[in-house]
Amino acid sequence: MANSKVKWNGTTEDERITSVVWGSNDFTWGDVSLAAEIAEVIDGVGYKRRKERLDKIFKDEEKKKRFIHLICRIKGEKVYDDEIQVKDVDVSVEDAELVVETLIKRVKLEIKENV
Repeated sequence: MANSKVKWNGTTEDERITSVVWGSNDFTWGDVSLAAEIAEVIDGVGYKRRKERLDKIFKDEEKKKRFIHLICRIKGEKVYDDEIQVKDVDVSVEDAELVVETLIKRVKLEIKENV
């Protein structure tokens, strides 16, 4: 099976049909995309290196803010946009692992051949 990006209309770039199963979650494609990016950053390295990589990726304050909101949603905490100062919040490796585990496990993409 070739690697091919999924298009919004339910097909892949090489015109295979997909079936996206979201289940009963309230996450967006943007949430999953961010979790996938974080998963790549923390994959296969020790704790210290994962923390360094997270700190580097979260120099982008908008990305950090989106990630903090995602952590809060997963933990069931109320978020008030006007009160968050992302510069003062430290994102832990454990929080990153929680988001990756929660989102990546819930999203299933099935590509059907010859349908």
